[in-house]
Amino acid sequence: MDNPLGLSKRQLSEIFGDVKGLFWDGVEDLMRQPVLRGLKRLLERAMKAEVVGYVKAPRHARTAGRVDYLNGFRYRNLGTAFGLLVDIRVPRTQRRGYRPGVFQRYARRTALVNHFIREIFIQGVSTRQVGPVLNELSGQRVSASTVSQVTKVLDQEVRAFQRRPLVDTYRYLFLDGVRQRVVSCGRTVQKVVLVAYGIKHDGHREVIDFRAAKSESETEWLGFLNGLYQRGLTGDRLRLIIIDGGKGLRLALDMVYPQVKRQRCWAHKLRNVANYIPRRYQTPCLKEARGIYLAAHYRQAVQRYKAWCRHWRAQAPKAVACLERDIEDMLAFYSEDSKLRIRIRTTNAIERIFKELRRRTRPMSLFANVASCERIVYALFKRYNNRWEERRYVVF
Repeated sequence: MDNPLGLSKRQLSEIFGDVKGLFWDGVEDLMRQPVLRGLKRLLERAMKAEVVGYVKAPRHARTAGRVDYLNGFRYRNLGTAFGLLVDIRVPRTQRRGYRPGVFQRYARRTALVNHFIREIFIQGVSTRQVGPVLNELSGQRVSASTVSQVTKVLDQEVRAFQRRPLVDTYRYLFLDGVRQRVVSCGRTVQKVVLVAYGIKHDGHREVIDFRAAKSESETEWLGFLNGLYQRGLTGDRLRLIIIDGGKGLRLALDMVYPQVKRQRCWAHKLRNVANYIPRRYQTPCLKEARGIYLAAHYRQAVQRYKAWCRHWRAQAPKAVACLERDIEDMLAFYSEDSKLRIRIRTTNAIERIFKELRRRTRPMSLFANVASCERIVYALFKRYNNRWEERRYVVF
């Protein structure tokens, strides 16, 4: 293409982008208005036919079957996925018995628009910013209080999710917690969302349940695990429970699932071990420690562990003692299929979900209450569960 002005490719790209944006914005407005007018006419005609069917008589007709009389119109606005419909003519009857079937009573938006609002909010947009985003998409603006009211519909789904019966078909159970900032009694506090994630015997994954708690204490974990047990997850088919190693969780497991073997997370454990290693020895010491869980089989792992202890006991005695204390739980994963070991030797499976949760909630800074926190957590976990319905680990 000729470039008589001598502009660079970057300058030409920026100019073209601006022109395209201006052109498309104009075209979008021109396309949206006819669609809104057509949709408005369609709704009005549908209600006109509907009200005749309700009164059981045409306009001005005198029939014995008439149940009501037309009484003019009222006007209302309705938010749709295409934009805001203004002054829709809604028929009225004298006895006020007619209810339009094309939209819900008192509804200011269609169900699809409310779904858009919830999805925008779940994606991590704050309640105050949902309105401007929706305005850009469909020419409608909603307030922060409206967004809060719309998202409260999720509360019923959260309660149903946390109370549903469970089937004891899980082979591996991952337990961990993620912290979120919540406003409570006028001050900001840290809440811990306790989460249970499972892999079933057929290879399907699922976030089983979650609960907002004050801490990761034994009492909080005991209440959460007891709830899982009472709803059907008795652990009869569990082969391994993967945990980060917190004391409260370990004590709670002793009470609820004492018969199930535990696998301590290697990532968490090595971070603890690193705290006891002098800085000049950290890199080689941790590299050699990682070789333990990379062994081909249990016997080789034990041999590497013993060699590591002999090598580093003099330079980092506390680090060696830290790993020695839990080595039995660290090597429990070797009793499982070799193709699965990489997935069950750490809590990374559940940590990846936490990473996405933190990304979504970071723009919100903090939650107004526990209920709003649970809505976001539930919506994210539901999305993962829906995605995993069609997927499973091939090794199963």
